[in-house]
Amino acid sequence: MSTARARTLVPALALLLLPLTGCSDDPPPPASSGTGYDEVSALMQRTLDRRARGLRTHDVARFRRSLDAADPGLIAEQQTYFDNLAQLPVGELRYEVAADTITPVEGGDDYWVEVVLVLGLDGYDATPARTRDRFLFTPSPDGRRLVITSTTDHAWETAHPGNAQPWDLGPIRVEQAVGVLGVFDDTTVRHAPAVLDAAGNGRYDVRSVIGSTSGVATGVVVYALRDPTFLRGLADQTVGDPDRADGLTIAVPVDGTDARQGVASYRIFLNPRVLDQQAGVLGRLVRHELTHATLGARGRGAPLWLSEGIAEYVSVRPMSPTRRRLPARALDIAATARALPGAAQFGGADAEAWYAVSWWVCEYIAATYGAPMLFVLLDRLADGADQSQVVPDVLGVTPAQLAQRGVGLMERTYSG
Repeated sequence: MSTARARTLVPALALLLLPLTGCSDDPPPPASSGTGYDEVSALMQRTLDRRARGLRTHDVARFRRSLDAADPGLIAEQQTYFDNLAQLPVGELRYEVAADTITPVEGGDDYWVEVVLVLGLDGYDATPARTRDRFLFTPSPDGRRLVITSTTDHAWETAHPGNAQPWDLGPIRVEQAVGVLGVFDDTTVRHAPAVLDAAGNGRYDVRSVIGSTSGVATGVVVYALRDPTFLRGLADQTVGDPDRADGLTIAVPVDGTDARQGVASYRIFLNPRVLDQQAGVLGRLVRHELTHATLGARGRGAPLWLSEGIAEYVSVRPMSPTRRRLPARALDIAATARALPGAAQFGGADAEAWYAVSWWVCEYIAATYGAPMLFVLLDRLADGADQSQVVPDVLGVTPAQLAQRGVGLMERTYSG
């Protein structure tokens, strides 16, 4: 999940399945052991192939044959995982053994190994995402196979944050609408109709302002769960505190170990505390996050006042002007503004008011130069470009003048 913000595959699958159609679940082990852990790696891969096929085909018996049947706790935990994935529109799912990480357990026959899960959600991920975990394998009772006896290594997971998804951690409830996949739990699923409606309508509202997003997966995944455990791994990948944010936009990397491979999809997290809000408030928040998700990597590295201001600007477009409300302290904070806000303002106690200032700077730009100029500026300010040079070049005013004019428009609009 390489960056996050506060506030197809059938041919490949067919090829994967083809070699399995004419063989039993219990092929004999390799006739000879290769050098190092080649034989161990081959046995692990066969078990993971069985696990993956069970998950893809919803075959719980095949899935369970990859597990240590002597551990009832493991079986119960993994049944939850199986049930979770059965609800998802899985387009590709396979495992790969990272053979160079095989580590024998001293004094026994067990082995730890890092495992790569390749998982793509059909219609939601532009390409499958590769994430790592660490599994413990143990010999089966007959000694012919290696089976999974643990999928949890707390120390390793602490050292490798950001790999967990909600379906890895506990029971989920999945609800779908056209182009929207909602991931809830037992306490939030009652809000599913409102969330799916807000996201479904919001996709069209946002694209009517931003335009097409060719090359981006068409659907959006929305998380709304009470347990924010999976967000813990994003502590250094978010703007602001995930526990305080009403919403987050999460970038799911193609490969968490190689940022150069890009992003598989952008997903949205809604803090459960906002789910009881009126439809207009929820819809505005969803549109804000959808703006970030739709823009994706465009404008990466641009200043926060612009990326957040655009998201706020887009989020209020479907609302009548009389319903576009400001945070309580927005006008007081705006009166102190002498420059465009930066990271310190967005991370402080008055962040909500600075969002409003940024929004009205963008309202000024759109009203004066036309809405397309927002995205011209976003492109020009990408990759950390110097706003003290770009803003005058594009708009003919200094950043300080732009801040003052945006504040002035806000004050005139709300002074009555």
